[in-house]
Amino acid sequence: MSNLMDTYDNMMKSAQEEESEATMNKEAEELVHDRIDVISKYAEAANTLLTDEYGDDYIEADVVKLASYLIDKDIDEEANVEKVAEYMEAGQIMARSFVEELNSSKE
Repeated sequence: MSNLMDTYDNMMKSAQEEESEATMNKEAEELVHDRIDVISKYAEAANTLLTDEYGDDYIEADVVKLASYLIDKDIDEEANVEKVAEYMEAGQIMARSFVEELNSSKE
């Protein structure tokens, strides 16, 4: 009887492992597809900009290079937005502290 229970437990563990692996593979595939979509949009934007500027007088390497520049630019802008938000929050905290200090010194 214990052999049957052991076999059943092994089957259940195996099924759980397969399900877990399938879920991880699906998530990895979705991540790859999302990344491909983002890169494709940057490549399309770069291609459009180059077409508008140069007509058909450019090569694929130009599209790749411009798309890379656009990605780097957006990453830098996002980092700057985060920094500004942090500075604004710090400024508000300091302003509140100054107001509290002024109010306590008047009393």
